[in-house]
Amino acid sequence: MADVLLGISGSEITLPQLSFMGSPPMWSESSNKQIGKAVMSDGSFNWNFTKIAKIWTIELGFLSNAWLVTLRHLNALNQILRFKDKNKADIWYDVVITSFNDEPERMDIRQLDRYKVRMTLEEAT
Repeated sequence: MADVLLGISGSEITLPQLSFMGSPPMWSESSNKQIGKAVMSDGSFNWNFTKIAKIWTIELGFLSNAWLVTLRHLNALNQILRFKDKNKADIWYDVVITSFNDEPERMDIRQLDRYKVRMTLEEAT
C-alpha cells in the first residue's frame, strides 16, 4: 500500500499503514458540488457553478497511543493542511479537518491499548 501524507506544508507526516482487527477500515472520496441558483426578474434561472471540492473520510484502526496523540495534534492545529494519497494520485491537496473522532479499539479485550480514528478532510478551495 502506498503512502498517505498529511500535515503542515513542508512537514507532512506519513500516516500509518492500515492495520485492523475485524472488518477493514473504509476510506471514501466524494465531492461537494457548489451550485448557486437565482431566479431572474423575467422568471428564468441563472446558475452559478463553482469549483467542486473533494471530501475524504479516513478511518485508521489499531493505532498505538503515540499515533492517537499525533493525530489529535494535527486536528488541534485548526489550519489548512496538505494531503496526498499516493494510492490514488500523486497530487497534493490543501485540506481542512472538518470532523475528527477517536475511540478505543476492541473494548472487549482488556489492555489492548489500541485506538481507531475517523476524520473527514475537505478540500480548501
